[in-house]
Amino acid sequence: MHTEWHITIEQFKAQNEQIAQQQKELAVKKFELLSALSTRKDTTEELQFFKKEVEHFANLDIDDKQVLKQVLQRLINKIEVYEEGKVKIHHNLSPSLSS
Repeated sequence: MHTEWHITIEQFKAQNEQIAQQQKELAVKKFELLSALSTRKDTTEELQFFKKEVEHFANLDIDDKQVLKQVLQRLINKIEVYEEGKVKIHHNLSPSLSS
């Protein structure tokens, strides 16, 4: 059995507007996701750079406590410790400062 299906111009316009709105929403969501991925990538790269620099400083043979203190002060801007045990280290390094 074959049935023809007809829609009115108003139904077509309504569906077309709905599809256009969905496309706009998806484009915004795509932009948000790409932005989040970019931010995460930047954060991951900074963390890897920071770990590399910490390892470099850890391997230095510094017997003078004053020199070690100065090195750490240049490396770390601030350390935050939260009640649940989370530690957040604000460092003074970025990949653009690498030597």
